[in-house]
Amino acid sequence: MRKLPLMILSLCMLLLSGCATIDSDVKIDSDGSGTWNAQVKSQAGPLPKESITEILTENNVQNYTINALDDQGKEVTVEDGDNTPYNSWTVKTTFNDVETLNKVRDAMTLRNKNQGPLLALEKTTSGTYIVDLGTSQGKTTVTVSGEIDPVSVQTGTLTDKNTVTFTQNSHIRFIFKPSHGWLFYIGIGVAIVAVIGGVYIFYLRRKYYGDAA
Repeated sequence: MRKLPLMILSLCMLLLSGCATIDSDVKIDSDGSGTWNAQVKSQAGPLPKESITEILTENNVQNYTINALDDQGKEVTVEDGDNTPYNSWTVKTTFNDVETLNKVRDAMTLRNKNQGPLLALEKTTSGTYIVDLGTSQGKTTVTVSGEIDPVSVQTGTLTDKNTVTFTQNSHIRFIFKPSHGWLFYIGIGVAIVAVIGGVYIFYLRRKYYGDAA
């Protein structure tokens, strides 16, 4: 049992020393749902699956998939309990709300929980959203369902109006304005139809009463 904490500590030390990285691709919707796809790469020697699984378990990340990458970059299925080490691993998971996003954020950035609570996604009084994922442990790309405020992107690089990329050891923080959902556009369509219908009815009434006169 003592071996697992040592493996976790070893991976954390490798990440903090720059001998391992977590390259992440994160997609976030304004309701806090989204996906996290990551690649854990070690330059200091191969790692077993358990060293990654335990970090996810420690942060209560659920419903994830972990695969190894062979020398050709192809994913290899590694069963639980198989301690065959690999230099690279992939992690894929989804989150459904801000609470589960917080757990994913803590795992992908190795955030120290003793720092106190910090929301990964927070809505402001003006209707915009603040994304704060902490310090990147590798190249991190974040895509949101909206338009990112360029001024709020300090250490990242905008690659599209809704996508920003951060290098390793950068603070992942920015603000975005959410895009309108399909209900918004349906509402606009209904309003336009109502206006046109009202004008048409008014025209028919004028025409009828005008002819009657």
